[in-house]
Amino acid sequence: MNISNRLDSNPVPQRVLASGNETSVELRQQVCHRCGKAWWPRRPKKPARCPGCKSPYWDRPRRLKHPIMPLKAPVNQGTLAKSLCRKMARTLGGGNVHGKNTEDRSLAKALHVLKEMKVAGRTWQEMGERMEREFGASLEKDQLKALVR
Repeated sequence: MNISNRLDSNPVPQRVLASGNETSVELRQQVCHRCGKAWWPRRPKKPARCPGCKSPYWDRPRRLKHPIMPLKAPVNQGTLAKSLCRKMARTLGGGNVHGKNTEDRSLAKALHVLKEMKVAGRTWQEMGERMEREFGASLEKDQLKALVR
């Protein structure tokens, strides 16, 4: 068993760099607060970077940009789902929202209209004009071809 395997299997909190009549210097095992890597430094001074993630801030814990605030009131999943459905319906223009009759301006409806116009033998220009008039989207001939196929 080589020395590095023996040291890895029996971790020690300190190691002596030099011994004898000279001044002994103790090395402490360092641990990165960013990636969790533990290593032994080569010199007695503080390492500049973590050898694992190369972060110069290895000795400081990561800070959150915005602290996580607890919710003031519990959220009801049913209420949240209904609210989301209403907002999506309003945005896409599909369905009846608050008793108003609105046109269906969804992508599915646009594709259906385009395919009907192609079957009827309409020109690309007519298809483009109708898309702009009914759906507010100005499309070129190549874009219309891609949608119809």
